[in-house]
Amino acid sequence: MPTRAQPPGPTRAQPPRTAAAAQPATEATEPLPDAGAPAKQPKKPKKPVPQRGWRRWVHAVTRINFGLSPDEKYELDLRTRIGRKPRGSYQIAILGLKGGAGKTTTTVTLGTTLTHVRGDRILVLDADPGAGNLAERSGRSSPSSIADLLADPRLPHYNDVRAHTSVNAANLEILPTAEYTSAQRGLSGEDLRSAVDTVSKFYNLVLADCGAGLFDPVTLGVLDTASAIVILTNVSIDSARQAAIALDWLRKRGYQDLASRACVAINHVAVGETNVSEQQLVRDFEQQLQPGRVVVLPWDRHIAAGTEIHLDQLGPVYRRRVLELAAALSDDFERAGRR
Repeated sequence: MPTRAQPPGPTRAQPPRTAAAAQPATEATEPLPDAGAPAKQPKKPKKPVPQRGWRRWVHAVTRINFGLSPDEKYELDLRTRIGRKPRGSYQIAILGLKGGAGKTTTTVTLGTTLTHVRGDRILVLDADPGAGNLAERSGRSSPSSIADLLADPRLPHYNDVRAHTSVNAANLEILPTAEYTSAQRGLSGEDLRSAVDTVSKFYNLVLADCGAGLFDPVTLGVLDTASAIVILTNVSIDSARQAAIALDWLRKRGYQDLASRACVAINHVAVGETNVSEQQLVRDFEQQLQPGRVVVLPWDRHIAAGTEIHLDQLGPVYRRRVLELAAALSDDFERAGRR
């Protein structure tokens, strides 16, 4: 007897597909932040490690960091100010009406300090038509001069200008005047202006080591392009009088803005040599200038040797004073670069 076909049994109901189940397995939802959890605090910057004095030794032995000393904080502030970015190329004239005031050595130490702290391109132009000793104090590595630069018809790039400059151990570049034995003619004011126009495209700071005459065409060319000025004097009455005359001359000849930003460097060029009270000299110039614009440079053995200048061979007080001078000048970097 044939068997009867059994009806199919009921099928098992499938669970409904949820939206989450419909998503690909590779997707993951981000967990919601815990509203009650405290917000993450930014990491505190590491405390600078002292490099001098008892704080340094305590840190070296115990790893306890008491932070920088007040003197180190002061120097750090000076370096921070020096690191300001100038607006365009910034020209600094270094002027001394009295011979023997240390104008060239101050130019080299100032330029070297700026280069060492900032690390960018800085050039010193020899603007002394009397062929000074800038090349000897800074280290001459190229026979080229300002005249050679101006005679070069192709200077579209920095490396084209760099082929004419010398460089010292701190990467400060120098462009001297031609030596008397090889010069075809003297440097003119128009030469100086043309040189500044050429190099300002490639250097953030340009320092000019001027001659001793305010009415010299080359010095006038420097003043026409300068953004700031440093006036040098030694501690003699005659030299101080000449520096005061230079400030007064600037104010009366249309350089009031330049005079308002001037710095005066009182330079000791010999051990114990003085004909006037240094404190009185400082007070006299401070009455004419902005605060912090008068710097006293002590006598320094390395400077007195008359050889190429190296920062690491200068005395600590001299180095600090040059840092202060550089910082004072840097306070004006954010102004317009050219006059």
